[in-house]
Amino acid sequence: MAEEVKKTATSKKSVETARKVWPYVKEDYAMAHEWKAAGKPIAWTCAMLPKELLQAMDVYPQNPEHYGVLTAMFRRGGSKDPNVVKEAVRFCKLAEEEGFASYNCGYARATIGHALTGDLKDAPLGGLEPPDMVITTSCVCDQRGKWLRYLAQKFNVPFYLIDFPERGSDLAYDMPGQRNAILPYHSSLKRGVTDIYYSPPADYEIDYVECQWRDLAKFIEDVTGHKYDQDRFNEVMDLAYKTNELRLEILEYRKAVPAPMTSADGLSVMYPGTYTSGTQRAYDFYVELRDELRQKVEDKLGVIPDEKFRMLWYGLGPWFNMALMNYFENIGGVFIYEPIYNLAPFPPRTPENPFRELALRTLQQSGGMMGPMGSLGQTVSTLVNAARDYKAAGIVLFYLITCRPVVYPVVEIGRVLEEEFGIPSTTLECDLVDERSYNEAQTLTRWDAFAEQMLKKGPVAY
Repeated sequence: MAEEVKKTATSKKSVETARKVWPYVKEDYAMAHEWKAAGKPIAWTCAMLPKELLQAMDVYPQNPEHYGVLTAMFRRGGSKDPNVVKEAVRFCKLAEEEGFASYNCGYARATIGHALTGDLKDAPLGGLEPPDMVITTSCVCDQRGKWLRYLAQKFNVPFYLIDFPERGSDLAYDMPGQRNAILPYHSSLKRGVTDIYYSPPADYEIDYVECQWRDLAKFIEDVTGHKYDQDRFNEVMDLAYKTNELRLEILEYRKAVPAPMTSADGLSVMYPGTYTSGTQRAYDFYVELRDELRQKVEDKLGVIPDEKFRMLWYGLGPWFNMALMNYFENIGGVFIYEPIYNLAPFPPRTPENPFRELALRTLQQSGGMMGPMGSLGQTVSTLVNAARDYKAAGIVLFYLITCRPVVYPVVEIGRVLEEEFGIPSTTLECDLVDERSYNEAQTLTRWDAFAEQMLKKGPVAY
């Protein structure tokens, strides 16, 4: 990968609440340092593992994936000199020197490199705290099991992997024998129905995952001595459920024209719900965001004064250069929705058995959503419905070259969207934190051509 100075920058925020995410993140890391200093247990975990059980059992979750995001945003010592490489690059190089290939996930290489430094505190926000345990899932990421297991071995702490079976299928729920991404009645979907490609989990599948959640509670008890308390667990689950309802309400406001919020904000405000689910802080954050968006919609205030076209964003964020999320705004284009971080409705609360409820929810996440969590048909149907609901004329597909579950279907997704539904796309091709893989000139040439296509197409009324 070429060594060159990159023109990178943060994104512009369109809502005030989004500007509060960074203080929220800093507070989380400060609390982790205080927690560890008090001798309380820290678990390193991952985005796809709901945090409610950890919260209920007084275990502080820290997330190497998110720390990979932070390392992509900072240079050594907080330097603003573009000749000083980002911390993600420094850490990735350390991992590569240890034998980890450069085509591995940037999150993995950055956090492995962070662990290899020998001084976790010599890093942004004081680094991750050494873990007392590592807990992850099999869901979505095919590197996560080995990557997090390596980190557990590195710190000589217990490791637990909970298996969420991936249930994606191109067999439509009520179309036996149909294995084509064409959706003749995709406009018939309603809120509360994940998609026509989603089939409810069987009892034996729920039993399988429920047992693992119960085993995880026992694992935490054995490691920490903290006893499981179902009443406390239900308190946390109640907050998580109410928080998700707020996030779904926010998505409804985001459909308004002109756009009250963009994906630049969406990729930022996912943090509280993804990493601090089940806390009062997360709930309060989304109340504030919901109220701000509701007022913007009532006042018909858009992100830009003259909105000419709207686009979807498929994939994770280009964290080292989030300014890309604002690239089209000066010519009237906005990224309006990014499906990958936004959840479906949670199953109903079942306080008599919160483990089973959590099992059902995680099965829905691993088999009823888009992209690497579902199937090609599931992904296409999700994007087609999003294009209709959010009135988007096109889509940018993040061709995330170091993430196999995301990158493999991208070309076919683009082909089907264009040929079957007339939804054009372009790509961004690089890693998500390692800026050495990014070619700015190539990217912006491709995007400029796409912008011309969008302007000719104009707004699309679905």
